[in-house]
Amino acid sequence: MIFEFVELSPLDLSKAATLKWTDFEDAVQSVLAEKIKADFIVTRNIRDFKKSKVMALTPSECIARI
Repeated sequence: MIFEFVELSPLDLSKAATLKWTDFEDAVQSVLAEKIKADFIVTRNIRDFKKSKVMALTPSECIARI
């Protein structure tokens, strides 16, 4: 399966807030990716995920890996 959907909980939002990233939405994505043990986060803005525990790839990098 290439994609997985995950439920967002108040705890996830709290964890994202504690990261204190400049972009809260990116922090939420990182927390959820870690929660489901995702292999990658696919984004056009990989700079914002430098602190993420889940590696970020551009769409073209992801396609190359598939």
